[in-house]
Amino acid sequence: MVDTRRAALAAAAVVALVALAGCGAFTSGTETTLLLVNNDETTHDVTVEVVDDGDVVFEEQQSVDPETDSEFGAVGTNGESTVRVTVDGETTERTHEFGDGGTLSIGVQNDGSVIVDG
Repeated sequence: MVDTRRAALAAAAVVALVALAGCGAFTSGTETTLLLVNNDETTHDVTVEVVDDGDVVFEEQQSVDPETDSEFGAVGTNGESTVRVTVDGETTERTHEFGDGGTLSIGVQNDGSVIVDG
């Protein structure tokens, strides 16, 4: 009787692990990591927003050191959204198609201009 109980508990544990593994695959597979690359020799205050159908679905602000890379987090939205990048008070907007995961690079150039490149 003890062996039957252990077998039943082991089977339940396997079912639970399989169910949880499937959930993880659906949530993290479409997240896009935002990477800010400061190519300038100056520290910049940068705010990155992702706007989907008029709603801000992601927003983060950082002070970014010269000639460094900084992860801004991950966006879990799908479809076309606006990426709004404000560098020292100047805002640039670009459209990006989210949903395939990976990394979206946002570059601050030497003149303070912004490049958004998937």
